[in-house]
Amino acid sequence: MYIKPTKERIEFERILRGLGYKDRSPILKLEPKRKKQNNYVFEDSAIALYTYVRPYFNKKTYLYQEFLDHHTESNVKERIKNLAETILLREKTRIAEVEWEAVYTKQPTEFTLEQRKKVFFDFMGEIKSNILNGMIDLTPREGDILAANPRGPKIDQGFTEESLVLGAKQRSIVDRRFGFGKLYDDGFQYCRYDANLIPKPI
Repeated sequence: MYIKPTKERIEFERILRGLGYKDRSPILKLEPKRKKQNNYVFEDSAIALYTYVRPYFNKKTYLYQEFLDHHTESNVKERIKNLAETILLREKTRIAEVEWEAVYTKQPTEFTLEQRKKVFFDFMGEIKSNILNGMIDLTPREGDILAANPRGPKIDQGFTEESLVLGAKQRSIVDRRFGFGKLYDDGFQYCRYDANLIPKPI
């Protein structure tokens, strides 16, 4: 049975063709996020750190989600063009979006510096291991891309606009240690697995 595409899908395909991409890949159903939890328990408190991964098994599906998020904006074509170039759309490889979240049993500032350092360095090692092994059972292949959105407040400044800006900058610096590149205008950082399956910055 023929199902007529939505006007959004028609417009998206028109934009891709106009940009010179003749991509016949299907747009797949959005995958649920995969989650991994790491718990750090102290005498009177605890911190849970979560890693989330949402795989997109082709880049066209990822790009379409960007279009849906911004299709009413006047610069949507420019956004699609920039993102298609950044994620190397002509390479028919996969892409996954990753993010991290911390949940505390008391205010973050109430944890000692030693406790925070212990959690930070342990979790850094965990993230590095996850990325090198593909992030939660997603075995990497050459050319696969990871996208990270370094968002969250600066721990000691609460949920203010300034705190969110500073927090994103802090997290983007940390993300670079794992192979992610610069922070783009879209709020994301990207890396690509090379022939040795080592993530390299984009």
